[in-house]
Amino acid sequence: MKIRLIQSSIGDSGSQQFLATYVIDDTVAIDAGCLGFMSPVDDQRRIEHIFLSHSHIDHIASLPIFVDNVYVPGPDCVTIHGNREVLDCLRSHIFNDRIWPDMVQLSEPKTAFMELVEIEHGKPVEVNGLKITPVELDHIVPTLGFVIEGQDASIVFVSDTSPTQAIWDLANQTPNLKAAFLEASFPNSMAWLADRSKHLTPEMFNEETKKLQRDATIIAVHIKPAFEDAIIAELKMLDLPNLRIGRPGQRYEF
Repeated sequence: MKIRLIQSSIGDSGSQQFLATYVIDDTVAIDAGCLGFMSPVDDQRRIEHIFLSHSHIDHIASLPIFVDNVYVPGPDCVTIHGNREVLDCLRSHIFNDRIWPDMVQLSEPKTAFMELVEIEHGKPVEVNGLKITPVELDHIVPTLGFVIEGQDASIVFVSDTSPTQAIWDLANQTPNLKAAFLEASFPNSMAWLADRSKHLTPEMFNEETKKLQRDATIIAVHIKPAFEDAIIAELKMLDLPNLRIGRPGQRYEF
């Protein structure tokens, strides 16, 4: 299984993650914050399925651009998977002829721009050789994490969330789990904001890792750029032997 953290700043090789998109095996994306900015555009055209964790802008910002970039009239189109709330948000607030043309209504069976498919907590979806199970997290809007099983490896995405349990329970039961992508949004000094916005600090991150009873790589993501230095320093102070700091542009293979 190959995972690519997509860069969200054009022409920059820096470490900051402004927007969230992860591409798996070149054809499946988790979130679309920067998917529509990915270069070359042929890489965008390979994406067949997008799984949206939730409706916040850093996770869906470039979705309309992406759909426009890859559209070719014909029966084949990208499939966008999300919970009821995020699909309602796309219909009402994005593809509404005000923010962006209503590509949902413009779609015809033989010339569809995209297909919207509702997914639910605990119900696996199988696409492109992957089994993807959405699991509810604890964020300020309805949000899903994902346990993703491939032929040779499994991974888990846990972002955005406050302390949670169900996804770790499933991860602990998942064969061949190799990695967990886990958020760390605010420094420890801002635990008050992490609590109110339902995110994690490095101290909370550490407690979450203890719930994973598997020997897996832990990759810290969703690090707020304004507090990057402090967060990374605090993460490194945890002295977790399997910790890696996720950086846009990195590719992982498990």
